Amino acid sequence: MQTFSYPAIIEQPYPSDFVVRFADVPEAITGGETVEEALTNAPEALEVAIEHYLALGRPVPNPRPAAEGEHLVALAPAVAARVLLTRAMSDQQLTKVALAARMNKDEKVVRRVLSGKGASLELILEALIAVGVRPALAA
Repeated sequence: MQTFSYPAIIEQPYPSDFVVRFADVPEAITGGETVEEALTNAPEALEVAIEHYLALGRPVPNPRPAAEGEHLVALAPAVAARVLLTRAMSDQQLTKVALAARMNKDEKVVRRVLSGKGASLELILEALIAVGVRPALAA
């Protein structure tokens, strides 16, 4: 099963300055005054970068396994679900109109789902099911 937890590298270039980077998603960079604060900020930085990939239609990289000393940072479930949806649509060469027909919805609904704006997780999961993906949340 595909998981969306990305390994984060924490560096300390200066005292009270911890920087978090993701080798798999180099655009995601954040930090904090402590390791804990930096790790608290990491999910948002990761989400913003992945959202940018989705908005540009860029493929989202798969996370690699964490190496020793790296921290796994989970992608928000709604964003991970949208990544899976865009991949499934691409694999099936499925248009927004075709997905809307499968869901028995207006194409505007599919555009909202793909943009992440105004789409509930439930609606995103409905779209995943329409493309044949059976998502599961895991801790």
